[in-house]
Amino acid sequence: MAILLSACTGTIESSSVGSSGPYDPSRPWVNGGSPNGLPPAWVPGAPGTPGATAGTGAPGGAAGSDAPGTPGAIPEARCVTPAVGPTQLRRMTHREYDNSVRDLLGTTAQPAREFAADTEVDLFDTTAEQTVAVLLADQYLTAATSLAEGVTDVGALVGCDYAAAGATGTACLRGFIERFGRRAYRRPLTADETTSLVALHDATRTATDAETGVRAAVAAILASPNFVFRPEFGMAPSATLANAQELSQFELAGRLATLLWASAPDDALLDAAEQGALATREQVQVEARRMLADPKALGAIAAFYEQWFGLLLLPTTTKDTGVYPAFDDALRASMGEETRRFIEHVLWQDDARLATLLTASYSFVNQPLAALYGASGPTDATTYARVELDPAQRSGILTQASVLTTYASSDESSPVKRGKWVRVRMLCQDLPDPPEDIPELPGPAEGVSTRERFAMHTNNAACSGCHSLIDGLGFGLEHYDGIGAFRSMDHGVPVDASGMINNTSDIDGSYEGGPALAALLAGSAQVRDCAPTQWMRFALGRRETADDTCSLAALQEAFAASDGDLRELMVALTQTDAFWNYRQAE
Repeated sequence: MAILLSACTGTIESSSVGSSGPYDPSRPWVNGGSPNGLPPAWVPGAPGTPGATAGTGAPGGAAGSDAPGTPGAIPEARCVTPAVGPTQLRRMTHREYDNSVRDLLGTTAQPAREFAADTEVDLFDTTAEQTVAVLLADQYLTAATSLAEGVTDVGALVGCDYAAAGATGTACLRGFIERFGRRAYRRPLTADETTSLVALHDATRTATDAETGVRAAVAAILASPNFVFRPEFGMAPSATLANAQELSQFELAGRLATLLWASAPDDALLDAAEQGALATREQVQVEARRMLADPKALGAIAAFYEQWFGLLLLPTTTKDTGVYPAFDDALRASMGEETRRFIEHVLWQDDARLATLLTASYSFVNQPLAALYGASGPTDATTYARVELDPAQRSGILTQASVLTTYASSDESSPVKRGKWVRVRMLCQDLPDPPEDIPELPGPAEGVSTRERFAMHTNNAACSGCHSLIDGLGFGLEHYDGIGAFRSMDHGVPVDASGMINNTSDIDGSYEGGPALAALLAGSAQVRDCAPTQWMRFALGRRETADDTCSLAALQEAFAASDGDLRELMVALTQTDAFWNYRQAE
C-alpha cells in the first residue's frame, strides 16, 4: 500500500539545548584491537594530545587571497583577533543520506545513488552551496516512501507492541517516534513534532494494518527538512568571539557525526549531548576518538581522501585501447581498489603520517597491477597483497596508477593535469582559468616526446604564466605513461623527468623523477599546512575566510606538533573555534 505523504512536509525547528549533567569518563570506546570489526586498529591517543585550540597561530599555509604578483600564493596564517567565518545551512550529501538511512533502518539500499548529482565546489561535495531542485525534492519524497515501505520487520524497528490497543500501543508508538526522530533530526523532537507524527500514524493505520501508520511516520521523518538539512541556530553568544553563537551540544553531535561518520549520530552521542557531556573540548575529544575507532569512520574518512586526491573521476576515465591495450574496466577498478586499501592501511594500521602517505614504497596490488608495476605479487585478479615496490620508481600516492591514470589524456601522459594536481591539491595554490585562445598542440608523433610538445605552452607568452607553475611539477612525472606504467622511452625519445618547483615557501628548486618529488612534498611545511586547510574546507563546507585564520592556524599548529599525524588532525579539527561556533551568514 502506498504511503500518504501529505504530512511529510515540515519546518525546521530550533534545536533543543541539552541539560547539564555529569560526565562519565568510563564511556566505552575501542582502545586497540579489533573487536568491533575495525582492521587491526589504531590505538587512539589519550586526551591532551596535540589538537587543542591555540591562542596564537603558527606560520604557514592558509589559503586566502593571493599575494600581489604571485598566482596562488599562500599567505601565512596568523591569529590576531579570534573569530569564525559564516555558517551556512548544510544539506546532507548523497553519501551522508545513504549512510544515515543505513544506520537508522539497517537497510543496504542506497537510494541516493539515483539522486540528481551533488554540487561540487572546489574539490569537495560537502559544499554548503547544495540546492534542492524540484527533481531532487521529488526524489527525496520517493526515497522516503520506498525506504519506509522496504522495512521488512516493523516490529523489530519499533521494538515494542505498537499494535496493542489503548494506552499501551500509544505509548509504544510515541516512544518509537521520539527515539527514531531524535536520531534522524539529530536532536529531541519538539512536543508539536511528536504530536503531529502520532496523528499521522493514527490517520493512516487501519484496524487490520497497524504497520501502515508506522511506515507513514517513518516516511514523514525521512522526508522532513529537519532530516535532509542540518539546521543550526547556536545556543548562546560566544564569550570570546564577536558575532558568534556557541553551538548547542546536539548541534555539536550533528557536526561530529557528519565529519567522522558521514551519517546520523548514534544514541551514545545523543545521550552524551542530552547529559551535558559535550560541554568541554576534552569531552568532545574523547567522543571523537570513540567515533574514529568505529568501523563507520572508515568509509567517511576515505571519502575525504577520494575527493582530495581527485579520484572520483577514475571510474569514468577512458583510454585509447590502441595505445593502452592492457587498460580495461577490470584494471581501472583494480587501481581504485589499490588506493583505497593503501590509504586505509596508512591511516589505521601504519603510522597515519602524511609523509608515509606520500612516500611509502609499499602498496596493495593484484595480478594485473603487479604486472603493470613490474612487481612480484598475487597470481590472480581477486587477491590483493601488500608488496614492496621499486623505491626508485614508486613512492606513495603520487606514483600510484589511480592518480597517474586519472590525470592523463586518453592516449598519453599529461604534465599539465599532473602538475595542476600537485599545485592545487598538495600545495593549496589556486590557478586562474586558462585563456580562451589556447593554441593547439601538435598531435603525438614518433621522435617527439610528450615533454617536448607540452613545453610549447611554457614558451607561449599567453600560456607561460600558469604553465610556469604547472609544467615543472608535471614534467617530473614523465616516467609514467597514461596508465601509470613506468617507462624510459617516450615516442622513441629517452624520457627526461627533470622537474622544477617554484613559487613555494620552502621547496623551490630542481628535482628528478616521481620519488624525488614525493620526498620534497613530504618534507614541505607548505604541504604539511595544506592538509589541514583541505580538511577544514571539507568539514565546514566552504572556503576559509579571514575570520577563520585563528582556527586554521591552530589546526596547522596541532598538525605540525603531531608530526603530521592524519588521525590526530581529525581530532584537532573538532577542537577549533570554527567547529564549536555558529555565525549567521550575512
